[in-house]
Amino acid sequence: MIAAALHGIRRSFGSAPALDGVDLELRAGEVHALLGENGAGKTTLMRILAGLDRPDEGTVEVAGQPIGEFSPRALRERGVAMVQQHFTLVPTLTAGENLALARPPGRLRPGARQAKRRVAELAERYGLPVRADVPVERLSVGEEQRLEILRALDADARLLILDEPTAVLVDSEAEALLRTCRALADDGRAVVIITHRLAEVFAGCDRVTVLRRGAVVCAGEPVADHDRASLATLMVGTAPTASSGRQRVPGAQVRLRLDGAARGRLQPLDLAVHAGEVLGVAGVDGNGQAELEELLAGIAAPERGAVTVDGEPVPVAAPRERVAGGIAYVPADRYRRALAGPLTVADNLELGRGPRHRPPAARRQARAEPVLAEWDVRGGGPAVPAASLSGGNAQKLVLARELAGGPRLVVAAQPTRGLDPEAARMISERILAAAADGAAVVWFGAELDELFAVADRLVVLAGGRATEPFTPPYDRGAVGLAMAGGHAS
Repeated sequence: MIAAALHGIRRSFGSAPALDGVDLELRAGEVHALLGENGAGKTTLMRILAGLDRPDEGTVEVAGQPIGEFSPRALRERGVAMVQQHFTLVPTLTAGENLALARPPGRLRPGARQAKRRVAELAERYGLPVRADVPVERLSVGEEQRLEILRALDADARLLILDEPTAVLVDSEAEALLRTCRALADDGRAVVIITHRLAEVFAGCDRVTVLRRGAVVCAGEPVADHDRASLATLMVGTAPTASSGRQRVPGAQVRLRLDGAARGRLQPLDLAVHAGEVLGVAGVDGNGQAELEELLAGIAAPERGAVTVDGEPVPVAAPRERVAGGIAYVPADRYRRALAGPLTVADNLELGRGPRHRPPAARRQARAEPVLAEWDVRGGGPAVPAASLSGGNAQKLVLARELAGGPRLVVAAQPTRGLDPEAARMISERILAAAADGAAVVWFGAELDELFAVADRLVVLAGGRATEPFTPPYDRGAVGLAMAGGHAS
């Protein structure tokens, strides 16, 4: 049965075409992977199917019926739900309250107790744990992702679109989500997964469509007909470039030091990271990573102990003081914590830097142009709003600003989240280059393969406590055991 069909979809933003005559067919009972480089048009296409955007040309059918009104409400009533990569939750409300708020018109909205029970019921049924009575602003990024999915499942969607759903999940959580997607498909629903993790395509998807620069280059072919290399080549047009690696600086000075630093779930932590070293931080979301990230970035002060860079306390103040202290920060949620969406790309490059009285807009834009070219930031130039950039281009913009000037410490929280292979390679190489120039790097990651590739040492946070560091060659089984709560010290 055809769950949805899109025919001849065209969409442009200004003079830039995002979609160029795209056809797509989705079937009930299947998990369909949608692949492509950042900016290829994947999210735009799915936003049209979910009623969040409308095509310039083309038609959309759901369950055989044409769509006339493009609005989230109209498509929800047709059984289409989309979990976006960038969350739509109300930060001050609890998980239960957010669930109730998302109820479609005409359905009874439960009270606080009933909503809390409903979250717990859905979480248990689908294996997506979320604390139901905690304000969203206190949830981890992984919990927010799971809550977004639970809200869609609560609406009984027959066609579920997931935009980079595992980008903030560790391996075990991603595997659980793929099992959930398979169960939903076996129940007769259609599931679309936008992803850059090719391993997940082969582990959990039936068919695959690949977009490149707004056009279809692979139309709903069986996943079994491909391998990783063929899909990667379809996405970027050429075979992906291998990372060149880097040289360690042995015996370098201690650049970052934590002496009994503790906050919230993070238990007292003693840690030293050397200049030129990349320390990987792994763990199931919610075990103290967020607290450690905020301590290192100067967002919050330790409740106990101290955090210093080159012997100086990390400034807990405005971003201007953090930047002046030589600390680069790449947060997990780039749109909420790193970019001001309504401001232009050029203005975002200036945030936290330079004189308090900014130069004229024309000068800021002229100054931004060579930076955008160097970092290959595509999407309309220095005068467009940062919110209009795709995830990969937005991340390049953040790195271009944060790594300017040679930082002493780089705090990178899932820096390649949601990026295509080439963009992820570029981001990784730029961060490793900062380490080669003498920065201490703390890399928070959800993908163990990535952490194993970049980290000189690796610690796991479990129950708010850190393990003794792991060193290469890494033992995946031992790291996995530590993440499950074993061998933490």
